Amino acid sequence: MKDFCIRALFICFYALPLLISVKADTLSLKNYVVLSLKNSPQYTLAVSSVDASRASRQTMLSKLLPSVNGNAGLSRFESSGSSSRLTGPDVNSASANISGQVLLWDFGKSPLQYKASEKSVTASEFDLRESVASIILNARTAYFNYLLSTQLLIVNEDALKQAQEHYTQAQTLFDVGKQAKIAVTNASVDVANAQVNVIHARNTVKLAKVQLETVAASRIGEPLILSDSLNVLEDSIGENEAEKRALGSRSQILSVKTRLESAKLQLKAAQASFFPSLNASAGFGWDAQDIGTIVGSDWNTSPNWNIGANLSIPLYEGGAISAQVAQAKAAVMQSQAQLDVVTLSVVQQVQQFYLQEFDARQRINATAVVIQQAGENLELTQERYKAGLGTSVDLTDAEQTLANARSSHVQALFDYRIAHANLLLAIGELKE
Repeated sequence: MKDFCIRALFICFYALPLLISVKADTLSLKNYVVLSLKNSPQYTLAVSSVDASRASRQTMLSKLLPSVNGNAGLSRFESSGSSSRLTGPDVNSASANISGQVLLWDFGKSPLQYKASEKSVTASEFDLRESVASIILNARTAYFNYLLSTQLLIVNEDALKQAQEHYTQAQTLFDVGKQAKIAVTNASVDVANAQVNVIHARNTVKLAKVQLETVAASRIGEPLILSDSLNVLEDSIGENEAEKRALGSRSQILSVKTRLESAKLQLKAAQASFFPSLNASAGFGWDAQDIGTIVGSDWNTSPNWNIGANLSIPLYEGGAISAQVAQAKAAVMQSQAQLDVVTLSVVQQVQQFYLQEFDARQRINATAVVIQQAGENLELTQERYKAGLGTSVDLTDAEQTLANARSSHVQALFDYRIAHANLLLAIGELKE
């Protein structure tokens, strides 16, 4: 509970202005996540929902506490007629009183409603945790996507350099008669294609930066340097262990479970409406009256008090209570069905992201081997090409194989980080 209050104050203090400018500097994943949480409208909406639930709980609590009211009045009565002082007195009157009322017993209806409102507050707090986890996931995805785009840009720039070197070699070998003109033409085409790929990669980096700024609702300066890397392997979580932890700690499941408990309490409260309710009341006050005469005024004061009890029995209300009970029963069934749906969905997510993480981890290892082999193959092919023993097509294929292997490796690293973040979200353990 304390954690949520601190977060709410944190948002209220920093949320304005919404769009801020981040100084051009290194940006770590943790700092970017904090920035995204600070500026997220989704977070503010979830905090507002918690506040609304707490206000509703206070409303339910007020039914269990005494209510005290104070009243005061002042009035004057004047006799009609042109000679009112002769025909009758003018009357001034004043009154003041304090009254109170308290619920004695209503067969548990109001206490049950209060307990149900407490469950609703707890559920909204679980929803806030889920919203925080969702924001963190979006921030991580945007951060990793920018890392991916920059790494792919490096791969394409290296491929362009290799293509340009290939073109220079082809031109030199053509000049000395070791290669045909077609080799120079093919190398020139390779350079043009590599330039197109670099242009596309640079635009992808720009779009990734836009996504970074959108998720964080902030203007991020240039040059932008991300201090974290894609090349990080997290501790693995077994599939069965992941499912067990998800069912026990996923905020989405806990929220729906709590709302089901609240719905059951609301049903009991609705059923209690068939029974009588007993209230006690008491009051104390003063009445004062001044009868004005031609001689002067004379105020008469008198205290008064009352105490009593009121028993209210619902005899007939047009079926309203029965309808409320039926509505509460339907709400319980709906909450139970929603719990079943969410549980199945979470288990499916755990299985899906576990397999995606496992697949990405395997591809990371496989592509690392391919990069090494492709690099060795490119070196051998370049030596053969320089000696006039290899063709331009062989060299182009070797360069493309290495570039593809490096791109696949970077993509596998990105897929792994995203899958692991989604898996942590699925089991309810995604933190800043």
